[in-house]
Amino acid sequence: MVVVSDVLIHILSKLSPESLLRFNSVCKSWYALINDPKFVTKHLLDSFSHKHVLLQRIITNNSGKKEHVFSVLEFSLDRSVSSVYDVPLPFHEGPRPCLSYLILPNLDVRGHSHDLICLSDHNRDIFLCNPMTRQCRKLPPTILVIPEPEGPISLRLGVVGFGYDVKCRDFKVVKVVSLRRGFVRYPSRVEIYDLRKDRWREIKTLVDVNFLCHPSFDMYHEGTFYWLGIHLPSEKEAILTFDMSKETFGKISIPECFHSLVDHFTTLMVFDGCLRIISYLGYESNDKVFDIWEMEIDGVSWSKLLTIGPLFEIKRPLFFLSSNELLMDSEERQMILYDCKTQQIKELQVRSERMSVRDNLSRFAGTNLFVKSLVSVEGGNNMSYEF
Repeated sequence: MVVVSDVLIHILSKLSPESLLRFNSVCKSWYALINDPKFVTKHLLDSFSHKHVLLQRIITNNSGKKEHVFSVLEFSLDRSVSSVYDVPLPFHEGPRPCLSYLILPNLDVRGHSHDLICLSDHNRDIFLCNPMTRQCRKLPPTILVIPEPEGPISLRLGVVGFGYDVKCRDFKVVKVVSLRRGFVRYPSRVEIYDLRKDRWREIKTLVDVNFLCHPSFDMYHEGTFYWLGIHLPSEKEAILTFDMSKETFGKISIPECFHSLVDHFTTLMVFDGCLRIISYLGYESNDKVFDIWEMEIDGVSWSKLLTIGPLFEIKRPLFFLSSNELLMDSEERQMILYDCKTQQIKELQVRSERMSVRDNLSRFAGTNLFVKSLVSVEGGNNMSYEF
C-alpha cells in the first residue's frame, strides 16, 4: 500500500465513495491509495455497519421523460426516509465512448454482492455495475460453440446468478443456457465468468431443473446463489442453489403446504443469516395474506414464523429492514413499511411510476440492502480483494 499515515487512511476509509472519487485528483499518492485493493477492502469492511436500500424504479426526469433508475434510500432513526437520490448508470459500448443510460425496462437485477450489481436483458447481454462509482461494463459474449448438423439450434438465456467466491477471492457470474431445435429441448449448458480473468468458461454439470420466473426470488447469500425452479422428473417446486466456490448445483425443498405456484407467489429473503420464504396469493384479492417461513438450523426443514394480514392494496413484500419491519410494495406503487409487531402501516415517500397506461409490471425491482463500496468492475489480476 502507498506510504500514507495510518490516521489519514483511517479517516479516508470512513468516507463515502462519492467523496473519495472526488479526492482522486488531490494528488498522486491519494489516487494510488484510493485505488489500492487493500484500501478498497478496508473501506468496504468499515462500511458494513452502514447499510442502505437500493432499488430499481421508474421516475420522470427533468426533461419530462420516464426512465428506469437505481435509487438509494437512507433512513432516519424514526424510520422515515431521510434522503433519496437517483443514480443513472452510464456505460460505454463499442470502440468510441457513447454515453447511454440504463432506461430499458427489460434490464433485470441478477444478483448483487459487495455493492456490485449484475444486470441482464432478454437478448443475452449481461452487465456488471457499481452504482456508487458509476462503473458499468458489458461482459463478453458466450463461448459456447453449438454444432448444427440438422439445422440451427436456438440459445436462450435461462437464468443468471452473480456472487463472490471467497476461496478464489473473485466475483463470478453463472448462467444456464437453454438449447432448442424447434420443439425439441436439449440438455442445458452452464458457463461461468471470472471477473479477474475477464472470460467465460464452460463447466460440465447436469441441471435437472426447469427455472421459474418469480418476483423477488433470485438471491445471493454467503457464497451461494438461489433460484426457484421445478425439479425434474418429480415436477415439484424446489429452490435451486449454486455454490460459487465448489461450482456445484444443489436443491432445497420448499414447505410442502404451498407446492402449487399457479396461484401463489413466493419471495425469498435473508434475515439474521436465516433463509425466509414469504408465500401469498398473487391475483385472487386485494386483501392479501402473507405466510412467513424460516429455514431451520438443519438446512432442510422449514418452520412457520407468522402470518401477516389480510392487508389491503399490498402488491408484494420486498425484504425485512429489521426483525419487525417489512418493506412492501403497494398496488399504487408506493413503498410501504409494515411493523409486524404493532401491525401498523407507514407510507414512505418513495414511488415508482408506470411506463404506460397498460404497464402493470414495472414497479420496485431489485430492492436490497447494500453497502457503498469502491469495488471495481474492471477485474484483472491486480483486483484481488480479501473480503
